[in-house]
This record gives sequence, C-alpha cells and structure tokens, in this order.
Amino acid sequence: MVRLGIIGLGKWAGVLAKAAARSSSLCITHGYSRSAATRQAFAAAHGVECPETLEHWLADPAIEGVILTVPNELHLSYALQCARAGKHVYIEKPIAGQLGEARALRAACDAAGVRVFVGHCAKLLGGVQQMRQAIDAGELGELCLVEGRFSNERALALTPADWRWYQDKAPGGPLSQIAIHQFDVLRHLGGAVDTVSAISSRKSPAGAEVEDQWVVSLGFSNGALGCITSSWTSPGVFEVRVVGTRALMHYRIDQTRWATAERLHEGASLTLQRHGQSPGAAQEIPVQPGDMFQDELELFAGLVRGTPQPDFDAGYGIDILGLVEAARQSDRSDGRRVHLRSLLQDHAPAAPDRPL
Repeated sequence: MVRLGIIGLGKWAGVLAKAAARSSSLCITHGYSRSAATRQAFAAAHGVECPETLEHWLADPAIEGVILTVPNELHLSYALQCARAGKHVYIEKPIAGQLGEARALRAACDAAGVRVFVGHCAKLLGGVQQMRQAIDAGELGELCLVEGRFSNERALALTPADWRWYQDKAPGGPLSQIAIHQFDVLRHLGGAVDTVSAISSRKSPAGAEVEDQWVVSLGFSNGALGCITSSWTSPGVFEVRVVGTRALMHYRIDQTRWATAERLHEGASLTLQRHGQSPGAAQEIPVQPGDMFQDELELFAGLVRGTPQPDFDAGYGIDILGLVEAARQSDRSDGRRVHLRSLLQDHAPAAPDRPL
C-alpha cells in the first residue's frame, strides 16, 4: 500500500480522496491547507489526518508521495518543497502555469531523485481507450481528422475573487483549464503534433482578464489534422470525433458527471459510422465502465514504486503545456501557425528536449 499526502483541500482534493478510497493499492493519510476550517472539514469528511503544519508530515518517511491540488501558480513552489523532502509528486494539470516554471520543476525534481506525475487523466476515459484500440486495429483506416470539444459555463460566474479570472494564474482561461484535457486526448489518439494555430475571443459579460472562447487547429506529424473548441459560456460538453479513411467514431459523455468518473459510462455514447452509412445507421458501441481518477492515482502509485509512466511524466506535462503556449502565441499573432518543436527549443535549457 502506497501512502500519500495531499496539499490543497478544495473540491478537487475531495474528488481524488474518494477515488483513492476505492483503491486497494494506495491511501491518502495526511492533508494540508492553510485554512484551519478547511483542514477540519476535510479530515472529518475523508478520515485524513490534517495537522496545522505541512512540515509535520512531509518529514514522515512512511509517506512516499504527495498529491498537489493547488492553484496553478503554486505548483512549482509546493513541488520544490516536496522534492526537498524526497517525496514523489502528483500534480493536477497543467504541470505549471508557464513553460519556464515547468522546466524548473522538472530539473529540481530530477536533481532530488523525485519522480513527477501530471494528472492528464482524460485519455484514460473508457471511450477514448476504445477509440485508440480501433485506430490500432486499423478499423478506421488511415487517420485523417481528430476533433475534441470541452466546454462549460464557468466564465459566466467568474469574479475577481476567483484565481481563474487572471491571465497570469489561468492562462487562456478554458484553454489551460479544460481544453488542455483535449490536447491530451488528441495527442493520445493522433500522435505527435507539429503545428498549432488558434484564435480566441471574450464573450462573457463577467469581464474577466482571460479569454473564454477558443478554436485551435493542430497539424499532426502523420499528416492528420486536429481541431479543439472550448467555451466557458456553454452548457457542459465533452466529445471526441475521430475520422479515418474507412470509418469514423464519435464519443460523448455527460460532462456534468465529470467529478464522478466511475459513473461516466452511464451517460456516455460511442458510435461507429462506416462509409456509406447514414448517422442514424451508425453502430452503437457499449462504453466500457472505468474510473479515470482511480486509474491515474494507481499509475502514480506505480511510478512511486519505480514503474515509468511516460504518458504522465514531467516531460509529457511540458509537451502538453507547450501546446497551450503555442495556441496562445498563435492567437497573439492573428492565428499564425506555430511550430511546436521550435517553440519548445526556444524555451529549452542547454540539453535538448525529448522528441514530441
């Protein structure tokens, strides 16, 4: 049993604590928040010890890893604190707010011998995994187009009291907060990305600093194209469509159930439409039950014990954050195409980055 601590005891910490409780390979034993009331409420709800000081349990050798569910701008500082204590780190996506911070985080953790896991969980969704299996089996033919949509209504209720209001804390608004899940999914399904172009706008009457509408185009190394749309003024939507030379697949979930991953298959649909078929004649494929949050925590537990997780490690997190930054850079230059490798090399230290 891998023993873990958790820092940041808000809503998402509760989601992950419930997922951890469903697992037989890990447990969360300690938590920390700067708020005494939050610590008390979390301890009562989840049976987790939440002492007044973080150092109290970071020094405990029985705790092997730490989950960070804090705002983006705190990822680096808390990861450095964990690294100094010799604790492996799970970081909710994105790995950091900026590429420079992400690289500093990876370098510090590498130097301390600490492994990093970034919570890019959407590729673990049952329907996404079934799409990947169909692609690998050649059932769709040659991959041509991959589309992803992830939207909700968050921008309609934003206020300056919310950290997501600010560009330096939530770069691009939905781009770095929810569309980033689709960057992960499209990278998983389509492979390496060469180019990114994007446009954005602000439509929410709330008037936040961040953009709230995005359309992003991707050029994959294999010649396929991708498109991601994301809105923060929309009813909840999460869907993926993959088009090949033989057939297409379309996957939708009930986005309002996102926090209850173990039930997402209940409101999901997955269809396979072959050439010559109308959409109404598409084959309905049962979506396999799953639990992406429990699955990712168990993968983190495996990483703590030494099993590599290249689709979740710090290098992967930097690659996905690079897609976010490429989209923002393209938007600032009127949709000009950005070559991802060049962007990452511009931000790279002396040692070359790994292949995309």
